[in-house]
Amino acid sequence: MTTVGRTLGGLRFVVVVGCLAIVGAFTGTANAEPTGGMSITVLLFNCSGPAGTPTSFEIQKEQNPSVAAHVVGTTYLFKRTLLTVVATGETVTWGPYNGSQPIITCNAIAPSGQLILVEGFFTGS
Repeated sequence: MTTVGRTLGGLRFVVVVGCLAIVGAFTGTANAEPTGGMSITVLLFNCSGPAGTPTSFEIQKEQNPSVAAHVVGTTYLFKRTLLTVVATGETVTWGPYNGSQPIITCNAIAPSGQLILVEGFFTGS
């Protein structure tokens, strides 16, 4: 792979991580839909977890550095704990996670088109 190819590959990963960092939300309870002005929406699919886990859902995030995202159509937040780029194995971990909530695992498509694995949990009400 050329230096340019490696640089572009690294840049894509940074963009994926940056976009998903933007997908985080408030650490408190979400009481309303985000305004949508500078927010992004990501579809999480093929989800598995404890009984009652939806098979897919959308998260929306206003620009801020936290790792939680508003679950569209609810008052819940989805707080990410791990992101893995499936093709490369590159991972980003957010923490600490104290194990108090059951983990949900989902797939998503990064802006680069790569399949990613996202782990996290629901919080709020």
